[in-house]
Amino acid sequence: MKVFLSWSGDVSRDVAQALHDWIPLVVQGAKPFVSAGDIVKGQRWSDVLSNELDKAAYGIICVTKGNLRSTWLHFESGAISKAIDKSYVSPFLFNVDPAQVQGPLQQFQFTVFNERDILSLIQSINGCLEPELRLTDDIIRREFDAWWPSLKERLDQIAQTETNETRTGYNWLYTVDDLAVIHHDDCKCIWWVTPDPYNYVLTPRSKDFIQKAVERGVQYVFVIPASEDMDLAKHALMHTWSKSNVHVIEIPSEEFRSAAITDYLVSNPDSPSAQVFLELPLVNRGYWVQVDQQAALGLVFRFRKLVNRDAAPATT
Repeated sequence: MKVFLSWSGDVSRDVAQALHDWIPLVVQGAKPFVSAGDIVKGQRWSDVLSNELDKAAYGIICVTKGNLRSTWLHFESGAISKAIDKSYVSPFLFNVDPAQVQGPLQQFQFTVFNERDILSLIQSINGCLEPELRLTDDIIRREFDAWWPSLKERLDQIAQTETNETRTGYNWLYTVDDLAVIHHDDCKCIWWVTPDPYNYVLTPRSKDFIQKAVERGVQYVFVIPASEDMDLAKHALMHTWSKSNVHVIEIPSEEFRSAAITDYLVSNPDSPSAQVFLELPLVNRGYWVQVDQQAALGLVFRFRKLVNRDAAPATT
């Protein structure tokens, strides 16, 4: 019986390959197909995928933090749902919260990366086999118990590389969610220069990862333009997190505009290896890049003039 494994992105591909190699050890009648390694050179890619989908009785869609918004993954999940009864299609959520899944993937029953859910997935695959190939529940359980440690070890190793994956699919282009990765354990201070805190800083997702960083002792400095329009935002910045770890600095609007044309996020500004990320001022907003080291030092120098004018903690 064919099991079709869909993937998008490096981490998703590695997860698909791990499942491809492991599933037949537990369910010998299952024949997984993953396009990363099962298409022979010279064969037409689209023809092979179409043919394999026509023969597949089960579909697994490997979902990671990096491909939640993948157009290709959503397109292929639609093709899978047309070719296979959706009762036998399962998005495999690799360190992804089910609440984060949107779009076409929501129509399927999720499999979460844990022992109980993967056992249920294996039992479901076994149930799709022809009766003469189907294993008894006792045998499935024994096979699963024997081979589960090897799968978990391999997937845990893949998880260690997951922090290098971005939501955009490019390792140089970030979303604001990707910026959460810079809030690592050795990060001591963050400057966030923003013309409008409501664009990014005060969104639910950003507030969540900032809160976690503040709880670890990370110091935050928010630099905003001074205007009546910013009064509400300033109040929100000063009262959302621990005041002892948060500073809000207001800069005259004209001076701010001459220093900053978009959002900038500076990690560890007092370190020679300070990192600076900036939001690309494009019509389609939401994309960030990291500047090179020379440019980063120049921006740190520019923003330090703004930060040093008022280093007092935010107060009411």
